[in-house]
Amino acid sequence: MSPEKLTQPTTYRVRVATEADAPVLLALLREFAAHEESAQFMLATEPRLREALGATPPLLRAALVEGPEGAVGFATYTVDFMTWANSRVLRLDDLYVRESVRGAGLGRALMRHLAEVGTAEELPVRWEMRPENASARAFYGRIGAISREKTVFRWMPDAMRRFLAE
Repeated sequence: MSPEKLTQPTTYRVRVATEADAPVLLALLREFAAHEESAQFMLATEPRLREALGATPPLLRAALVEGPEGAVGFATYTVDFMTWANSRVLRLDDLYVRESVRGAGLGRALMRHLAEVGTAEELPVRWEMRPENASARAFYGRIGAISREKTVFRWMPDAMRRFLAE
């Protein structure tokens, strides 16, 4: 059986992250940001992650994939409301698997977790990715996801203040 066919490798497990996992999640988020050459944009802090994961209901949900070497990947997601769909939706924020363990089915195991949450809560899952990320595009296509090109804008508080001052 090829690694891509594994639903969850036997030496690894996916589990829901709790507020106590904030330091581990932050370390993986920083690793992901460096991998994406976007470390300068990483503003997450341990206290904010702890608060978001521990809120009722959670402001942030996360799953960690762990193996003998500890946590090697994660998926972070939130529940949002989509007006056009007239329903709540799981919004996958980030999915990351450490490069040293890629190809072992761990991304697939994290997506399986999202599928389990989405089907249990009757919610579709939605996410964004960089258009040039060919390997991610191929991976998501293999699990049956449909892509739709879109331009994403970010309006940062400094820019909003300048706009309001006009």
